[in-house]
Amino acid sequence: MKEELNLQGLNWCEHEKSWVLIYFSTSWCAPCKSMAPIMVDVSEHYVDQLNVIKIDVDEQTQLAKQLEVTGVPSLVLLGRSGTKSRLIGGVNIEEINHWLSEQLNHNTIK
Repeated sequence: MKEELNLQGLNWCEHEKSWVLIYFSTSWCAPCKSMAPIMVDVSEHYVDQLNVIKIDVDEQTQLAKQLEVTGVPSLVLLGRSGTKSRLIGGVNIEEINHWLSEQLNHNTIK
């Protein structure tokens, strides 16, 4: 059995960036599968500002509970001081862009 992650497991000392975007999904979720390539684009575009981590809710139930994830797909943006914001449900690149630009105050993905 895999060891459960928790917030302390996201060791901030390992990350130079101030933000972590956690993408909660499952292997059986159709909207999660359609968001996967979008999340790759997000990860590449925001590489200097945040770390993107994909978490399977079925494998990491403790972390999902800690962050109060009630549905998938879910995006949780964490700062060093804790949860900053969340976006729940299947969304497109424009919605993610708008949300992240509001949170991080910078340019969008084209």
